Amino acid sequence: MKRIRLAVLIATLTPVLALAQPGGEQSPANMEDMMKAMGAIMSGGTNAAAVVDFRELKALLPAALDGMKRTNASGEKSGAMGMTVAFAEGTYEADAGGSITIKISDNGGLGGFMAFAQASWAASEIDRESDTGFERTTTYGQNKAHEEYDNSGKSGKVEILVAGRFMVEASGNDIAWEAIQAAAKKVDTAKLATLKPKAATPAPAQP
Repeated sequence: MKRIRLAVLIATLTPVLALAQPGGEQSPANMEDMMKAMGAIMSGGTNAAAVVDFRELKALLPAALDGMKRTNASGEKSGAMGMTVAFAEGTYEADAGGSITIKISDNGGLGGFMAFAQASWAASEIDRESDTGFERTTTYGQNKAHEEYDNSGKSGKVEILVAGRFMVEASGNDIAWEAIQAAAKKVDTAKLATLKPKAATPAPAQP
């Protein structure tokens, strides 16, 4: 149990802790709120909401991508320290080499802490480019998105924030940028936004 809780906490705090490093874009007021939220989680407090059934997220994974077949699809719901997250993940491989992973997450169960987990890019405007690649924020339809790609390693990812709680991430290795971008667009974000959380089943009363 301790190992599961630690894994969930690390996965949740990683985007936020990045902001605390030199160059992180965060105001003093937001930093204060962030520390309060972290303290609430560490003490077991939460305002987390229910999450959707991960099977509904899994159903939104594309059956295949252009020139790539899906080799695995999985999903789960997990929780610890008053936080809950549901996600589904699909792996796609090309015969000529290269792979793409698509992950669809419902992070609504992280409660008020979700805002800080997203703050590393969703509340920012980023536009950087060099000879080796780029990083930028943009929009996919009405959804805020983050793109980055490394030309030398032919690796990158697209993250799309949907309805303030869902995250679609397409990441690729040894693959062209256009393939990663096309993979992200394969997910039906309009349908994703309509999914409703599944109410938690009350625990049975103790005799």
